[in-house]
Amino acid sequence: MNIIEKGILRIIKHRVTSWFALERSLTSLDNVYKSVEGSPEKSWPNPEKFPSGEEIPFSLKNISIVGHSLRSCIAQGMKAIKSIEDNPKVGQPYIEDDKLKEFEEFAKSNGIGAIGYTKLPPHLIFKDRAVLYDTAIVLIMEMDKQAIMNAPSIETFKMVMSTYDTLGITTNILTGKLREMGFQAQASHPLGGLVLYPPLAVEAGMGWFGRHGLLITPQFGPRQRIAAIFANIDNLPIAKGNEHSWIGKFCDKCGKCIKKCPSQAILEGPIEHNSGRKTHIVREKCLPVFVKQQGCTICVKECPFSQNNFVSLQERFKAV
Repeated sequence: MNIIEKGILRIIKHRVTSWFALERSLTSLDNVYKSVEGSPEKSWPNPEKFPSGEEIPFSLKNISIVGHSLRSCIAQGMKAIKSIEDNPKVGQPYIEDDKLKEFEEFAKSNGIGAIGYTKLPPHLIFKDRAVLYDTAIVLIMEMDKQAIMNAPSIETFKMVMSTYDTLGITTNILTGKLREMGFQAQASHPLGGLVLYPPLAVEAGMGWFGRHGLLITPQFGPRQRIAAIFANIDNLPIAKGNEHSWIGKFCDKCGKCIKKCPSQAILEGPIEHNSGRKTHIVREKCLPVFVKQQGCTICVKECPFSQNNFVSLQERFKAV
């Protein structure tokens, strides 16, 4: 890289570092919900790797392709933190059924494919991060199926980053909507965010983990991005249980993502953390291929839940 290229990456590092400093500043506020022992590190994206171009998607080659989406993600991520000042000083603690329906219809009109509600388990908050409220509104946005089927490709890469950006913008819009309705709320951007999203969506009853580490939902299989809004509302319809645990048993018998992974980064058996959280991905193996292919996405493409009807897979599993 020449001096100009290195300078560009240093500027990006500065902007993302400023964004993450805003996130960490939340821990200094009173009466917030903080990470606990066993909470995960926010290991991606890592601004320290930006100047060398080693962190996907923050490399010079990738910026020429998805730079607009990245700039917008950074701006929207910072807005999610700064806009906390726009909260009503005293928020309404309860939402009426018609107001909740209005919010959900507004969300879906803005591209949200599924909404779930849950209480936030503290061990899902990233270390050195905090949230203002412990009730989570989980938002899911679909990734384009045809673009996924073309993975790995520049088309797929652009679509993935564009979905991050669109969902981030939409999450801030929906947070603003709640504030207009008189509620206190905090947005969490889908690119990194303040919490670990797949298990949060599982807590909200929206789907189950695949062995590729991604959330699998009835609506979209693994083809989605996730964000959250944390709200000071006491009577949201919190999920009671999860009917999708059979997906984990299906994945145990399948293993297609393990066979197709070009970096052999998906483990047969999970790594179990002290908090009870399980992971199947070796990030150190995944990332180099992800960088080389400018966004791999093969595990999403090859997953049977991307290629087949959800109900038919469920019926096939029950018949075995």
